[in-house]
Amino acid sequence: MHIDIRVAGEPPWDMAERELLIRAKAAELVAAGATFVREESYDEHLGHVVMLDPEGNEFCVA
Repeated sequence: MHIDIRVAGEPPWDMAERELLIRAKAAELVAAGATFVREESYDEHLGHVVMLDPEGNEFCVA
């Protein structure tokens, strides 16, 4: 099972605002014990952040 945490709501998005929301949630999750793995982009915009929970399970913040 793969979990996506969607923080930006439904499209259409303001891509700059969406990026801020994704980065803020990723930082919050790191503070809670998650591990940052990588960022994935869609063209020039941040698409999602791949992370690991404390048990090593991969999930995405989008």
